[in-house]
Amino acid sequence: MQRTLREHISFLEEKIAALKKELENTAIPPIEKTEIEIDLGIAERALAHFQKAFVLELRLSETVRKLGAENQT
Repeated sequence: MQRTLREHISFLEEKIAALKKELENTAIPPIEKTEIEIDLGIAERALAHFQKAFVLELRLSETVRKLGAENQT
């Protein structure tokens, strides 16, 4: 299943929130806590990349729209 950039961003935001919530549980073993922290770091970096890609996509879409409008005049 393919997702849009916005869907990826939403998924990652939800995943990050869930991982942070999981870390609030003081009863989790240290090894599991470390794994969650690693997953959280990966998800946060992925989110940053997808957000940058989304901004780039918006810029490119705007540029294409402007070029299309200029070519019609």
